[in-house]
Amino acid sequence: MKDQIKIFNWMFEDLRSETLKGVKHLTKEQMMQSPLEGEFPIGSYLMHLAECDIYWLEQLSGTEQPAGLKKKAYYDKWFDSPESDPPTEALEVNTYLDVIAEARKNFLDYLSSMTDEQLEETIVRQGKVKTQEMPKKWIVYHLLEHEAHHRGQMFMLIRKAGWNKK
Repeated sequence: MKDQIKIFNWMFEDLRSETLKGVKHLTKEQMMQSPLEGEFPIGSYLMHLAECDIYWLEQLSGTEQPAGLKKKAYYDKWFDSPESDPPTEALEVNTYLDVIAEARKNFLDYLSSMTDEQLEETIVRQGKVKTQEMPKKWIVYHLLEHEAHHRGQMFMLIRKAGWNKK
């Protein structure tokens, strides 16, 4: 049975659709500049979504994701990274959209290959301080919650910066 997998897929597609509706009108300059002092650019939030899809897919599958995708996402290089090395020039809006689409497609392809029973399996993740065990279902849930959280941040920052759709 794949009832849970189907529901999760629908949730991911719906969530991303709403996220994209709220950012597609931004210019490449707006994607790269801080919407408010002390805040990260909207583009960095989008690439962070790609980073998380990549990271958690590696945890779920045990398979390293393509180096080219990580490079395009500036994986672990954005403004909040200890190895910060973000792009120095504004990227085209489609660059952000293409990268988050590719990372999400890889994640959803893997998720679609799973069974509902596999969602109950546990993975062991070696953190910086301790080892953690977590159900695969929690990872899937966490990614949904994570994007919804950052979507709210982005939309608030867009409104506060006056970048609303006209």
